[in-house]
Amino acid sequence: MRRFTALACALLCAVTVQAKITLPSLLGDGMVLQRNTTVQLWGHATGTSVKVVTSWDKCKYQVRPDASGNWCVQVTTPDAGGPYEISFNDGTELKLRDILIGEVWICSGQSNMEMPLGGWDHQPVEGAYETIRDAASTPLLRMFTVARNNADTPQEDCRGEWKSSTPGALRSFSATAYHFGKTLSSFMPGLPVGLIATDWGGTPIEAWLSVGALEAIEGIDLPRAKGNRWEEVRTGQLFNGMIYPLRRFAARGFIWYQGEANLWNAPDYATITAAMVGEWRALWGNADMPYYLVQIAPYSYGNPEGRMLPLLVEQQYRIPALLPHSGVAATTDIGHRDCIHPPYKKEVGERLAWLALARDYGVEGLPVTPTYKSMTVEGGMLRLRFDGVSREGNCFRVFGPQKRLEINGFELAGEDRVWYPASAQIDWDSNDILLSCPEVPQPVAARYAFRNWPEGANVITDAGLPLPMFRTDNWPVQD
Repeated sequence: MRRFTALACALLCAVTVQAKITLPSLLGDGMVLQRNTTVQLWGHATGTSVKVVTSWDKCKYQVRPDASGNWCVQVTTPDAGGPYEISFNDGTELKLRDILIGEVWICSGQSNMEMPLGGWDHQPVEGAYETIRDAASTPLLRMFTVARNNADTPQEDCRGEWKSSTPGALRSFSATAYHFGKTLSSFMPGLPVGLIATDWGGTPIEAWLSVGALEAIEGIDLPRAKGNRWEEVRTGQLFNGMIYPLRRFAARGFIWYQGEANLWNAPDYATITAAMVGEWRALWGNADMPYYLVQIAPYSYGNPEGRMLPLLVEQQYRIPALLPHSGVAATTDIGHRDCIHPPYKKEVGERLAWLALARDYGVEGLPVTPTYKSMTVEGGMLRLRFDGVSREGNCFRVFGPQKRLEINGFELAGEDRVWYPASAQIDWDSNDILLSCPEVPQPVAARYAFRNWPEGANVITDAGLPLPMFRTDNWPVQD
């Protein structure tokens, strides 16, 4: 009898040890799940059945792991709220706590998205101390940073953990992403926001697609792309290690701050972006997921008069025409001549959030970025028309220390394609801008802020958004 009891205990212990659930790092205490949708919960189990119970509706789900022990279950989420719990059980219970239901955004790009609120050596973030000090002002904001991983093959998991809004957590989290989430929260009080930051400084956009998707793009110059760190892209895919593992985690949309590493193949940027977003949307199973990107900010790149940067920027502003449910946050006014990482991340995050708030959450009355629309020649003068400006609160004005309404940053050229600085004035009735120049009596083309560092360019709207750099011509540009 004693031997039988010992054997039974041993078998019971063996079953208990075997019954174990493991979850991916994205599913953890303190996470935010996307509201009003169906989300996936997944993991690995050693038992024959996994039972899942969600505390917000007391619903019970049951799923059988496959031959490898992998399982996935779809659960329905309510409107915003929490904290909640989720129980997983395959013989041994595993419980996740402090779960919020709200809005989830994927935040990606290179170093300007990666730059933390605490800044880097000799590169601070403006207002960082006050932001970190006031961490308690966003108690419903949760953050997850994906650890760097340049895997050769698609990965099922990533490293990271969900963190609450504390001074220590904010100091090391993406400044742009945080200010984006904070702005969403300020316009929608009581709404939890989850931010997943997956970024890596210095990376070209090609690294954020699968190699197969990149090679399938029509209309790009692959030899040029291959010269853009192609071997790094092929042998160390960030897509595999930092995008693919996130695909099951339901999210509202994407924000993106990248482009500095693609100045060398700027003509392909818009096309590659459309392919990248298309691949990401397919992974998440939502062809309409919003995508909002940041215009790369002015910076000298060793040659303030160079034009590499505006050539990339004009490709960024082509993206909304190629990609539905997308938009660009302008930064013409908040660059830094001598630092590629400008400190004005609060403005960037806010401008991204204004796009999302207006287009995805129905918030009215937010600032709109003006963009070039068309031009006409009127004698020796050029008239420029713009979208996004009106007489009802979004008129043009100038910024800076000038006491006079002196508009700077425009150039004119005639048929000879020689550029001269232009005098500019605002038509107060239409918000058109009128250009003239004595050296160009018959103008045919105009440019604005079309330099790496457009010194003096100073056109903004009453709402404080800058006019992006642009040109009306399509002439070849040598840099």
